[in-house]
Amino acid sequence: MIEREKPRETTGEDPEGAAPDAALPREPFPCPYCGQLLAPNCRVCVACKVPIDPTHIARLQRSPAAAPPEIIATAELEPPVGFPGRFFLIFLGVWIVVVSIVLSLLGPVKSQLALGGVQILTSGWVFYDAHEKGLPKPLRWGMGTLFLWLFMFPWYLVRRTRPAAPCPFVEGPAGPMTRALFIILLVVFFILILRGTATP
Repeated sequence: MIEREKPRETTGEDPEGAAPDAALPREPFPCPYCGQLLAPNCRVCVACKVPIDPTHIARLQRSPAAAPPEIIATAELEPPVGFPGRFFLIFLGVWIVVVSIVLSLLGPVKSQLALGGVQILTSGWVFYDAHEKGLPKPLRWGMGTLFLWLFMFPWYLVRRTRPAAPCPFVEGPAGPMTRALFIILLVVFFILILRGTATP
């Protein structure tokens, strides 16, 4: 007689060919690689662009240092940090007043040096602060503030108040146009430096 194959006993562990979605949570969870808060249906991290491994999520949830689900769910509801147009207009008005006062007190040459020093110091502070707060792409924030200070510095002031919210425009993957724009700005920056040092 041919013996029938006995069915395999089910265990608590998922079979080897199980779908990866079975181990994914039903509530917002932090990325196991960079800590970015993700939606339950997210399969690729929006910050570091690494595919989500369900086993790492399960291991992170079993860890005692994992954040409570209520806190994660509350933070996940925050919308992305876009460009703060209203705050930018206020910042621009204040900056115009400051520049006018500095020009009247120091003159054109000294005021240019003073304002350039403020730009360099604040870009260094942006890089340091973003690194300390654990924000994605701190170097990109710092370099963006250095080359596009008037736009990036007020944007970062708003970004740092919402560290749990994503900012895909700045912290997302850089495309060819973004890289080309960065190279152009870098070339223009060095040309301005050379022209400034060449003038008597």
